[in-house]
Amino acid sequence: MIGNDMNDMFDEDEIRQISPEEFAALDYSTVTLLDLREPHEVEAHGIDGAINAPFDPLARVLRTVPKDKSVIVYCSEGSWSEEVAQLLADRGYDAVNLTGGFQAYERYLAQRG
Repeated sequence: MIGNDMNDMFDEDEIRQISPEEFAALDYSTVTLLDLREPHEVEAHGIDGAINAPFDPLARVLRTVPKDKSVIVYCSEGSWSEEVAQLLADRGYDAVNLTGGFQAYERYLAQRG
């Protein structure tokens, strides 16, 4: 699970959110990354170690996502991942949505230089 210091980074909305800047600063080995984008998107711009589950049935996703770490969920724009994060949270996962999705993360990286 994400420690208390990390929890302070997240909004306290119903579904916790992480900004692209906060996401970029994470040690990805401490969380589970759930990438809901299509395989060709992941091949072009993906993060090593992420679980790719585009439109997979929830039962299949639940079998592949461990509960021992926080789960950062993202899609291209952030709306589908927010729904999946809610479903995971409802089932006891420590789920967090990447605000704006992977596109927002890539924009942040491009602006950062």
